Amino acid sequence: DYKVYKNTLMKRAFNDLNRKSSESFATVEEQKADMQKRFEMENERYWNLYHVRKEDMSNYDLVVDTTNLTPEEVAEEIKNKYKKWLEE
Repeated sequence: DYKVYKNTLMKRAFNDLNRKSSESFATVEEQKADMQKRFEMENERYWNLYHVRKEDMSNYDLVVDTTNLTPEEVAEEIKNKYKKWLEE
């Protein structure tokens, strides 16, 4: 679900200490508003360049929900899906 994805993304960005040096938002809502604005600008740019919308999952060959996965689990998922794709 794209809405769940966006909410997870906002929380991760707000709590990312590495981002705090370049972005200083007092609340998750401020972070969310900024990210929504950037998303809309990028989406418009993608549409103008490639005629695709970022949130249209049919544009992607693979979508991995990383919400509850470690980086190692994400890499394993990608490798497994790639191997399966090669076999088809």
